[in-house]
Amino acid sequence: MSRFTQQGRGEKVPQDIVSTELIYEDGRETYSKVKINNRQTNKKLQDIEGAWSTGEFASALLDLFDPASKAHFSSGRASAASGIPAQVYDFQVQAANSHWRLSVASQSGEVVTAYTGSIWVDPSTARVLRIESQARNIPSDFPIDTVESAIDYAYVMIEGKSFLLPVHAESLGCQRGSSFCTHNIIDFRNYHEFKASGKILP
Repeated sequence: MSRFTQQGRGEKVPQDIVSTELIYEDGRETYSKVKINNRQTNKKLQDIEGAWSTGEFASALLDLFDPASKAHFSSGRASAASGIPAQVYDFQVQAANSHWRLSVASQSGEVVTAYTGSIWVDPSTARVLRIESQARNIPSDFPIDTVESAIDYAYVMIEGKSFLLPVHAESLGCQRGSSFCTHNIIDFRNYHEFKASGKILP
């Protein structure tokens, strides 16, 4: 996760690089072995200073299609993502059904926000190509007033098999009443599949 600051949509100023080992198991993402600028830290990802985010690997996609989210999708329209023909669908999720949580270090607690966005789908394979999301109706007393994210998907070879997985993501957050924003660029690398086998003896 390469972290930047910027004024509005202006030039990005590099801050640092955060790396972590991400494990997805039993429907959950866990993060460990956090490094900042390639130096090991004993802090958890959620305890480091500065902007960070989780959920890009699986939760964002699963939550959008979770029936409990009651996402409302528009009719599709022709578009493209990474040069691939696609159908793009706009969506809305109300705060009452949302799992998108925002928090800042200077304020205790967190807020759950509604969000809108678009999803790009390859009509020939039903493959998800990209998701863009924007938080909506953030409470007026919350220090951040703009939060956006985008996730790109592609096929990744793992042990000779092809899996549709996230490969790149970006997140943007801007302080309320200010043009100061944080911009994180996330790349997913070094995929591995972990397997275990057991044998029950009489």
